[in-house]
Amino acid sequence: MSNLEVFKPAFEVIQKIEEAGGEAYIVGGAVRDYLSGRPVNDIDIATSETPEQIQEIFEKVIPVGIEHGTVIVRHRSISYEVTTYRVEEGYEDYRHPDEVTFVRDINLDLARRDFTINAIAMSRSGKLIDPYNGHDAIRNQSIEAVGMPEERFEEDPLRMMRAVRFASQLSFQIEKKTEEALNQLSHLLEHISVERVAVETEKIFRGPDYALGVELLHTTGLKNHLPILKDLDIHKNVPESSLYGWHEIIAYYVSQYPQISAEDFMKLWKLSKDTKKKTEQLLLAYKRYKKDKKVNAWLVYQLDEELFPSFSRLSSALDSEEEDLNEALTRRKQQLPIQEKKELSFQASDLLQLLSDLPKGPWISEWMSKIEHHVVTGKIENDYEIIKEWVREWNPPARN
Repeated sequence: MSNLEVFKPAFEVIQKIEEAGGEAYIVGGAVRDYLSGRPVNDIDIATSETPEQIQEIFEKVIPVGIEHGTVIVRHRSISYEVTTYRVEEGYEDYRHPDEVTFVRDINLDLARRDFTINAIAMSRSGKLIDPYNGHDAIRNQSIEAVGMPEERFEEDPLRMMRAVRFASQLSFQIEKKTEEALNQLSHLLEHISVERVAVETEKIFRGPDYALGVELLHTTGLKNHLPILKDLDIHKNVPESSLYGWHEIIAYYVSQYPQISAEDFMKLWKLSKDTKKKTEQLLLAYKRYKKDKKVNAWLVYQLDEELFPSFSRLSSALDSEEEDLNEALTRRKQQLPIQEKKELSFQASDLLQLLSDLPKGPWISEWMSKIEHHVVTGKIENDYEIIKEWVREWNPPARN
């Protein structure tokens, strides 16, 4: 286990709270990741003090969720989510507690958390408060609900997807009683918005042990409540590698199942226009790649550079023997005569000047597309005079 250096600025925040007469601990994922030897990212702090008291202690405080006891404290250019100890009652909407009560006991606060691996607090000295033996669960690589799993999942059914996500991310097994509750209550997922489910689903496919995650979606019955995926044999048709993002997930399944469309995914999962654009690019590029059996100039030219890693992962996911194409794509990109249309030596205005007797029409964009394709694929040089001569040799478009 690494030393506590990663928590040093957070401990300074805790010290200031303690000097003001309160108490505070690091909680949640940061403690879990530290104890399991994983990189620590966002650090959350739980405190006995109210948001108003925290605002008095620190200069830079952003009131992001005061009604739920949460503020953001900025310290050494790092943001810390600081939340007052609380207990929660009633979950009529299967998401938000009907009543939140601030308390001054860290143990009461830990009791409301989802899994024992997330219900550990760490003091400024590095001492653990671990009433549910979460450290043992981490050592045993086990995901166990805090208290009665049925109660935890009825409070917020999304926790069932989180259990599978942690299995995928951490390569942990779900403890027997917790898994039984998943099987029994998977139908409650219907109460959760598809947008929230989409976030967890994406993380499951991204995890290092995504195959375990996909298998659990099937065995627990959670898959039966996931749009489109419920109709596919996802446990039999598992990607050969992790998929980072919905555009990769959709491109993978649309390539495997011709009867479904990217449009269906977009609509039923309520995904963004950006995801739609990326998905369409990936599908077009992969179709061209399978047809030509190589990374050619036109494929690379039409695929946004930011999607090169996605295209490489998609190819690996669909074909286990596929090499890492990221380097080949980058190398091919550097060799292109132009990187974008505006770099053409011959533009639409030149075309109109050359064929001035023709009325404007769709032929202009058609010809410019031909010129662009010919230059990118090396059929003609990106030289004004050469392109001009090439245009002259072609039969000009008929008058309409």
